[in-house]
Amino acid sequence: MVSYLPRKQRKMLYQAPKHRRQKMMKAHLSDDLFGKYGIRSLTVRKGDVVKVMRGKFKGHEGKVVEVNLKNMRVAVEGVTVRKVDNTAVQYWIHPSNLLLVKLDLSDPKRKEKLYRLAQEKRGVSIEELEEESVEEEVKEEEEKEEEEKEEVSENE
Repeated sequence: MVSYLPRKQRKMLYQAPKHRRQKMMKAHLSDDLFGKYGIRSLTVRKGDVVKVMRGKFKGHEGKVVEVNLKNMRVAVEGVTVRKVDNTAVQYWIHPSNLLLVKLDLSDPKRKEKLYRLAQEKRGVSIEELEEESVEEEVKEEEEKEEEEKEEVSENE
């Protein structure tokens, strides 16, 4: 039987092995990603784009720079604190206070697992998901080209 005593819950967290800590490093997906994949949460990885939902950096969006399994915290790009000697230091955030906005699918194993889970939860085939991801990449490239054209026209 699992104990509900706070001291034993804390002990379980502090003494958890690495493979269990990895599962505890989950964050909720944004509404768009939840609608697309049908999955509520996913483990946070380096390269993902997240939005801070709690704390003094609430609303800040940035890329995950580092994930620390030992302390169960995540470092986000641009989330820094000034020390007394005026040096900037990363501010570590718990993944439960983050929202995954964009996933880094450069790892084929992660992509395969995500598609498999989406197929189980939502009943969408892997081919459909791949077509959607290709269409999104094309749209992003077009948007970047338009922004570059606007910047060039403003500079002239």
